[in-house]
Amino acid sequence: MTEGDRSRSPAAKRGRPRAIDRARPQRSEDGRPWPEGIPVGRPSLARGNPRGMRAALILGLGCAAATAARADTITVGVFAPSAPFPSTAARVELAARLGEHVGRALGGTGVGRVYARAGDFAAAVRKGEVTVALVDAAYLAGTGGYVVIAGAVQGAGGPAQPWQVLARAGTRTLAELRGKRVLVPSNGGREADFVLNVLLGGAERELFGKIEAAPDTASAVAALGLGKADAAIVPAGVDPPAGMAQVIALPPLPTPLLVAYGAVPAARRAALAQAAASFTGDAVVAAFKEGGDDGVQALARRFAPPVKRGPLLVPAVRVIAGELVLDRAHAGVGVHDRARARRAVGSRR
Repeated sequence: MTEGDRSRSPAAKRGRPRAIDRARPQRSEDGRPWPEGIPVGRPSLARGNPRGMRAALILGLGCAAATAARADTITVGVFAPSAPFPSTAARVELAARLGEHVGRALGGTGVGRVYARAGDFAAAVRKGEVTVALVDAAYLAGTGGYVVIAGAVQGAGGPAQPWQVLARAGTRTLAELRGKRVLVPSNGGREADFVLNVLLGGAERELFGKIEAAPDTASAVAALGLGKADAAIVPAGVDPPAGMAQVIALPPLPTPLLVAYGAVPAARRAALAQAAASFTGDAVVAAFKEGGDDGVQALARRFAPPVKRGPLLVPAVRVIAGELVLDRAHAGVGVHDRARARRAVGSRR
């Protein structure tokens, strides 16, 4: 058998891929010709292919169902590092409970998600992944684009939480912490201004050697107990670790707030307010109280260092009533006449 005969043999033909004759019309599985412009061998969504039509219908219904499910699912973010949760598990549990509650109030389902870093939370808000959130007031004071729904009520208190300075037992004054390393719960990069201006009123700008951010209140207290810091500034009510005690109490600040991002129609805002009013949480976030926007605005003004002004000097001016009368009465009189009139007044005294 010659080389040409071997190439034309059935065995050789079975070993080579079958060439598609572009000249003759290709047909679908049901025997109908393929429409022009549709590659041969791929599923067709054309009218002439019933299987393609069924596949397209099923795919479209699946996409529509997935889109509707995403629209009905509300992600409630939690970025509240200062909230004194005893553990990460407790924080996650509160987020899940709040997410489910808010989702039901808006007529869908809700999930809660905890954010540990300000950058991650800001990115989720910017992408529209989070439209409702429980956020620290100190972070809100430096941002915008939200509507305050309600403030958190912690335990038996109200929507305000006192703060404190914790340090080694026996430390009695802040002056003893001069030049020391201090930890404070993160608020998005403005921890130093928060401590020095908001809590201490700008009176001790050079007091501490270093002010660093901790992931949350529990982490700050734990690091203090391990000797990784000389002091911690956290909300009051947190038990100090062994060997540590409260140095001084600091003024109260607003608790975390429930806010809504993006467009918030009146109906949605009313539904969120109703959900906040009916929520029952834990010892850290027991409930919500309507309002809180004024507290955030006041807190934002305290972040700037106070402006110290010198005393206003006002010169002592002694005006004699007779001179005023003479100046008015003799406004059109010459200079010499006014001088004689003043001497006359002086002689009568």
